[in-house]
Amino acid sequence: MSVLMNAILSIDVEDGINILMRDCFGISMPPTERVIKNVQGILDIIEKSNVRGTFFILGEIASKYPGLVRLIADKGHEIGVHGYNHDQVFKLDRDTFKKELQRAKDIIESVIGAQVYGFRAPAFSISKSTSWALEIIAGRGFEYDSSIMPAKANRYGWDGFSKETVKLVLPSGRTLFEVPLSVIQVFGKNVPACGGGYLRYLPYAFTDRAIRKIGKERPAIVYLHPYELDGERYPDFFYNARGRAKLGVKLPLLIYRLNKRGVAAKLEKLVRDFNFRPVRETILDLEQQGRIKTVIIEPQD
Repeated sequence: MSVLMNAILSIDVEDGINILMRDCFGISMPPTERVIKNVQGILDIIEKSNVRGTFFILGEIASKYPGLVRLIADKGHEIGVHGYNHDQVFKLDRDTFKKELQRAKDIIESVIGAQVYGFRAPAFSISKSTSWALEIIAGRGFEYDSSIMPAKANRYGWDGFSKETVKLVLPSGRTLFEVPLSVIQVFGKNVPACGGGYLRYLPYAFTDRAIRKIGKERPAIVYLHPYELDGERYPDFFYNARGRAKLGVKLPLLIYRLNKRGVAAKLEKLVRDFNFRPVRETILDLEQQGRIKTVIIEPQD
């Protein structure tokens, strides 16, 4: 039964295999066709409930599989940029980030024949120390960013950042809407919630309760990746590389593939239980309602 509560559905479109091979084993390879099947699975599920979302797409995906990007756009979903090949912002200097961002934006806009307005950094890698990237994002013509996790986490996070969608005034005078990822309070600390990993490892009730709690104050943001629905066995080269890896790399990967077969059913229930919309549409509504505050970003040294 649907509830009268709006939330945001966002999909970070990337291929799990090529990113794992590069990040974990130092082996470069192009995206595989598994991303097509996995995205199609998501599209089929959300279409049944007439849900529209925002798909943040890697430039390398759009370059190799332009038909997939056009399919997503043709079904009425918002298209955003997720970088070119999933390099976290803190691994790039400013010039490289600017070039890779523009490269991805140009490819995706060429494929769909329309402007894109939103960006999400790989692995939520915009934090206080990489806030210089916000100026570049605004300078490339984006209207909004959705990269900041307002919590202290192991790999990402900007603790103390607003939980609400805000309008940033940057040092140059440019403005940029920031749509931070959803968090809940646990023992007085902000904890990430509503991600695909939580759908995979935790009971459905965790995400359901988080969305309902967050939704009393602001639209909750659900995010997931196509590979989180991929329950089929990976190719042998992945397991061969994992077998040769050091223990610190190998151990997390032993549970990486757990519970993926159950994510599709949980997503089906989510899109039945909640009213999901794309990011930009939600921003426009919040702005019209006067619910977006202005935040000034100080220049970095």
